[in-house]
Amino acid sequence: MAFIPIDALIDPMLIPTDGVVFAWEMDAHHSHEIQPDQIDQALSDSNKSLWLHLNLSNARVQRWLKQTPQIPESLKEAILEQVNRSRMETIEEFGDGLMMVMNDFRIGLNHSEDDEETGTLWAIMTPRLLLSLRAHPLMTTDTLRHLLRQNRITPNTVVALYHELIEERASHLRRRTDQLSDQMDTLEEVLIKGDNLPEHETLGRLRITCSRLRRHYAPELTALRRLLRRKPTWFSEDDTDQLREQIDLLAFLVDEVNNLYERAKVLQDELSAHVAEFNAKNLQVLSVMTVIFLPMTLVTGVMGMNMEDLPGLQHSFYAVMLIMCGAGLAVYTGLKIKRVI
Repeated sequence: MAFIPIDALIDPMLIPTDGVVFAWEMDAHHSHEIQPDQIDQALSDSNKSLWLHLNLSNARVQRWLKQTPQIPESLKEAILEQVNRSRMETIEEFGDGLMMVMNDFRIGLNHSEDDEETGTLWAIMTPRLLLSLRAHPLMTTDTLRHLLRQNRITPNTVVALYHELIEERASHLRRRTDQLSDQMDTLEEVLIKGDNLPEHETLGRLRITCSRLRRHYAPELTALRRLLRRKPTWFSEDDTDQLREQIDLLAFLVDEVNNLYERAKVLQDELSAHVAEFNAKNLQVLSVMTVIFLPMTLVTGVMGMNMEDLPGLQHSFYAVMLIMCGAGLAVYTGLKIKRVI
């Protein structure tokens, strides 16, 4: 059975309106947000394009997804099996549509940049429609919605909106790398001064953050490079050039994350060296104090032995001293054999 592209739906109202998170209509002259009850009119107009964002947590959307014949089976399987490996590939039997699986950061009151949880965005894109689905609020799509509503971006086609989505993801990575770089600059200055050394856990968190960013964006970079080699036929030369520039930018930022990760490792090693030096100085002070008090401790210990009142040890002072010297010599010999000293 051949797939029918979703922008050619005979009955668009089959899409559950209560599961629509956001709907944005675009044409050559202007773009604006529309209500769920206007989706059928937008889909029926061949001069308009549409971004339709659905909530997978909605039970009706889940039932619609399982039953509709207008969504390719590969995307259904990816959603139902919770596939989260980054993918961007052309589906020829779906009108040369573009299927996307993208990891993104969740947003919420309990989520901070130091403790970012990830979610998955599944999408299918045709020349006139971008259909995206998510189970949790995601950073990129939420930011894109705000930028559209504030008219800070004005895409007039689905491909232009797709480029804005990729640009926003690169912008987030650039902001995070700048923040991490500033934090490492501050920590490096503190380490050079040697005062108020940072906690080892601080640099550990920076390394974990860099590792998460690298694990998050590197697969997407690979997916974009594969898409560039096998892009949809309706991508123009300008779209290809713009995609190539975005890949170059993302590759530069991923390399920057790798450099920050290595830099955090170097700073951790330097911090460990500072801590080891501090401990060595403290041990040196303790060793000097031990040597200073050793004669006094030895004299008071020997002179404090009262053997006259102990049965069988009367007049045995020199014998006890001989035993003590023998025990000390045995310990010294044992340490020499073990090459401890």
